[in-house]
Amino acid sequence: MIIVLMSPGVVYFFINYTSYGFREKVMYQYGFAAEARGYLRSETTIDVMNLSEKKPFGFTHSGYWKPGSKNIKLNTASDEVAIHEFAHAWWEKLRKDELTREGLINDMISLSQMDNKKYFQTIKRARWLVDKYCFCPDLDVINYDRVDDQHFYAYMADFTMGRFKDGSHKLPFFMWKYFEGLFSNNLKVAPCYETKSCGFPDNNGYSYVPNHKKLDR
Repeated sequence: MIIVLMSPGVVYFFINYTSYGFREKVMYQYGFAAEARGYLRSETTIDVMNLSEKKPFGFTHSGYWKPGSKNIKLNTASDEVAIHEFAHAWWEKLRKDELTREGLINDMISLSQMDNKKYFQTIKRARWLVDKYCFCPDLDVINYDRVDDQHFYAYMADFTMGRFKDGSHKLPFFMWKYFEGLFSNNLKVAPCYETKSCGFPDNNGYSYVPNHKKLDR
């Protein structure tokens, strides 16, 4: 076994001035599960265009990940965008199981139809996802091949910011199984929606609510 020792200065530089160091910091701070950390390290590469900027900017959520490319590209060092793109890469592994993919779609639709003040913010996010990415004229007859399950997963992951079992953005128990392999729910930092500092307003709690049904607290 080869043990590589790095000086504190080298470690500091790696964590703060390299794309891979940024990834390690995000995974640590937001409590990524061991399996997901290992998978992202071994199966993906990462490029952050502007490591000194935390605010997201640009198109497609300010980041990009293409299935099969194994490369994650971020315009800035935004925690939200990083979590979104890491979730895309992780979900690509999970969705190979047809039952898992269809299960997420069915459960997201069920979540969007809930009326429970305990999950007020999360239901709003689910409704937005179903309206935008389901492509389902009839929710009783789902064409699973048409549903954008990738964005079902990634947008819900960055909405929770790793805290999916408690807090204002928590998920109901039946949704936990999709995120337990990605997150441990043990964060080292406060998620941005608790500090009202999210780069995307929807993540601060102002998610879209379809006109067909009003949600009251």
